[in-house]
Amino acid sequence: MSAGVLNNIRVLDFGQYIAGPFAAMLLAEQGADVIKVERPSGDPMRGEDAFMVWNRSKKGITLDLKKTEGLKIALDLAKKADVIIENFKPGVADRLGIGYDKIKELNPRAVYCSISGFGPKGPYAGWPGYEQIVSTVGTVYNEQGLATHPLYVVLPLASLYAAVDAAFFIVAGLCVREKTGRGQKIEASLFRSILSSFRQHNVDFEGMFRAPWGPTGPLPLYRPYQCKDGKWLFTGLGNPKFFMQFAVELGHDEWLTDPLFEGAPFLIFPPRNAQVMSMIKPIYKTKTRDEWLEQFRSVGIPVAPVQNIDDFMAYDQVIASGMLQTVKEPKKGNVKEMGIPVDVTGCPGKIKGPSPQPGQHTREILKELGYSAQEIKRLKQGNVIKLAPRRK
Repeated sequence: MSAGVLNNIRVLDFGQYIAGPFAAMLLAEQGADVIKVERPSGDPMRGEDAFMVWNRSKKGITLDLKKTEGLKIALDLAKKADVIIENFKPGVADRLGIGYDKIKELNPRAVYCSISGFGPKGPYAGWPGYEQIVSTVGTVYNEQGLATHPLYVVLPLASLYAAVDAAFFIVAGLCVREKTGRGQKIEASLFRSILSSFRQHNVDFEGMFRAPWGPTGPLPLYRPYQCKDGKWLFTGLGNPKFFMQFAVELGHDEWLTDPLFEGAPFLIFPPRNAQVMSMIKPIYKTKTRDEWLEQFRSVGIPVAPVQNIDDFMAYDQVIASGMLQTVKEPKKGNVKEMGIPVDVTGCPGKIKGPSPQPGQHTREILKELGYSAQEIKRLKQGNVIKLAPRRK
């Protein structure tokens, strides 16, 4: 089998911004036939480069769901869909006429996934669920080793976590359907996905991590250090064995019995951690980053160069991973994008093509539903749909 693990699964994607579209893209590249339903004015993210990635491998149709005929088309598509994804604010899908109860009535086998900011209940359920709002509440910007001010994180972690969680549970819902014949309702949220990352949170470390240690953190044996050439090297001594190797390699065997290092690598608490850092910093200044990198790696001590995005894209491991794929985007030409991160033997998935232009597949999808050329023209004239220009 080479078509993909979700071959013959049809997904109706009402998603916008990040979480919904990204979840649908993950399904598309594992074989699902995904139709992106977009308002005539366009997805609010369409002007962003990231839109190209989060919406690639899909077909696209534009519909005005607030018009009777636009809603009828959406519901006709929903009758034949295996999966419905929406990430409106709670209550909006119901008001538009595409909520779970309506879809279940028309298609009881459908797996219906809602992704919201804070979930469907609780005092914050009605809050705007944008990435920055949820991440601010969820401590993402305030738990980066800085006590004096929050640190903005560019990666939309809450949205990406929620998208991956949603995609996983959609597939789980499809598995349940195979056993029971019944669809499922899945409620995902950015807030709960961020909250799930707190599984490893240890309150015993709370005071330590709130000390003003700056962006490199309070752990002297698990942090980056600046080297002779000004570049940074992250040293990750994740267990006592690595600490012992580290001390011996630096010629400081006495550290193994020094009370300052008691509890190494992770339990060196204030004020000892500041003293240990002051001992290690000048040592790193004696060699360049690459010299330290070669030395430590040769004996199996876990270290990594701190890189910017240009360094990372040229990184030999990135090249070897095969993740860099070239996608031909209609308006931008050949664009380097990240490929599929997980391999499945026999059906590895693939990028099917670029993100759809507004209304690119509207004609094709409506014809599948039985609409004639005259009816499609009438819908366009009534601003129910938008059609992409015919290709010459």
